[in-house]
Amino acid sequence: MPVYYPILCLLLVAICLPVIADSSPPVSGQQSLELSPSQDKIIAIDSLASFFSVVSMANKRYQYASLLTYEANGYITTFKLNHLVDNETVYQQLVFMDGPQRQVFRQQGLSRCGQGQTRWGLWPTALSNASQGAYSLKAVGYERIANRKALIFDILPKDEHRYGYRYSIDQQTGLVLKVMTFYKKAIVERLQTVTLAFIEEEQSLAFDKTAAYVWRVPEVDPCHAEQFQSGWRVGWLPEGFDAVGNRVTSKGEQVLIFADGLVSVSIFVMNKNAAGLAKATARHGATVVVVAPVLSKPERRIAVVGEIPVSTARRIAVSVSSQ
Repeated sequence: MPVYYPILCLLLVAICLPVIADSSPPVSGQQSLELSPSQDKIIAIDSLASFFSVVSMANKRYQYASLLTYEANGYITTFKLNHLVDNETVYQQLVFMDGPQRQVFRQQGLSRCGQGQTRWGLWPTALSNASQGAYSLKAVGYERIANRKALIFDILPKDEHRYGYRYSIDQQTGLVLKVMTFYKKAIVERLQTVTLAFIEEEQSLAFDKTAAYVWRVPEVDPCHAEQFQSGWRVGWLPEGFDAVGNRVTSKGEQVLIFADGLVSVSIFVMNKNAAGLAKATARHGATVVVVAPVLSKPERRIAVVGEIPVSTARRIAVSVSSQ
């Protein structure tokens, strides 16, 4: 979800992240929405922190309908996104436009954590020094996307353990119009807006209820939350990744969650009945899944899931041990 653009997390429902909480005031009703972006407004970005702040606030201020394409693994998928903000809650619906009728629905409250210092989510505005030291921001230029002028920024990693990104954001609103993820100069995935229409206050945007398959992404507390005292230790993570909480799945599996301010990594400690599961690696776009035995307890299996290179996920996996 590179951070990802909120759409990518909807595409990857199983590892979807919450809408970011931050230190800025929460949206309070429709009056806080900027429904008609000023043609004279040009956003100002001069650092990673200001980049994330602009994009985070844009997703809280505007409601819109858009048509997008997602390209990964040699395939292109087209879908439409409805994005509404109402009473301090964001509602998103992703409708796949090809193949079987499918859609994903999510709603998330725009709550704030204590001191607003959370770094878990898609669009953080509070980055640790380590996170800011892991990436550099470079202004590239301009391009036209969806008939709108976009500013191009590269977010470049300072090591080989993570991806690089090229973002094109609308210069009037700060909404992301295109994001490309690359690794060693090769494009891993691409998400691009084709059309974008803002929804006026007096208009209603009805969610399409016609679909053979509907996934509902549960609302998640975006603050640092721990549901258990972990008995597991992760011996290595790339610089800048911090623990942002843990949780227990419906199957009773423990999940340790880490983030560097831009992407997240989840480590699933699988149940004992998964002991016979073979080592495996799978990748879709930028998201990788590595299943491996715990070196200190070969009868146990862990799964590393995140928007990181395969080599990074494997190195994390072999570093997990029981405390």
